[in-house]
Amino acid sequence: MEHAHDWVEGPVFPGLRCAVCGASHSAIQTMLGEVAAAAKTVVGEAHYTGCRMRQELEKLELWLCDAPPDVLQELEAIRPGAYLIHNDAPRPQGVLLELMNTLPVDRLKAEGIHIVRVGPTHDGYLHVSVTGDVRAAQSRLDALLGSNVAKVEYGEPMQFLAYRGQ
Repeated sequence: MEHAHDWVEGPVFPGLRCAVCGASHSAIQTMLGEVAAAAKTVVGEAHYTGCRMRQELEKLELWLCDAPPDVLQELEAIRPGAYLIHNDAPRPQGVLLELMNTLPVDRLKAEGIHIVRVGPTHDGYLHVSVTGDVRAAQSRLDALLGSNVAKVEYGEPMQFLAYRGQ
């Protein structure tokens, strides 16, 4: 019977293990890492958007951008039943990284939009954290990148601790 793993740690289970079947969390993590690496190779940069390991299901949740049917069939042939595939991401990861690297952070800062974090999401969007007016930042990024590209949220400024060597 299939089930979602319920991870526990205790004297009966060294390390994290499923309370129902005894599966090892680390073994599943290793297997899903191998599944993720294979997926990136098969899918290629043109279609790969991101992934998330679902240890509780022993599956890799995989987001793709318009991957053709033969790619999906190849994935399933490599590791049957190991994937939860979403083939509807709006853009691949490479496009997101390019957008992230060309974002005019200094120009936006001069306009009052202070970006504290930026990065791609596994489902095909640019995640942007800003201090200040989130709505204004969202509007400005929509105008700059197009609507439905960036998802803006409030973020605390990053603080760096100084090291005091002796």
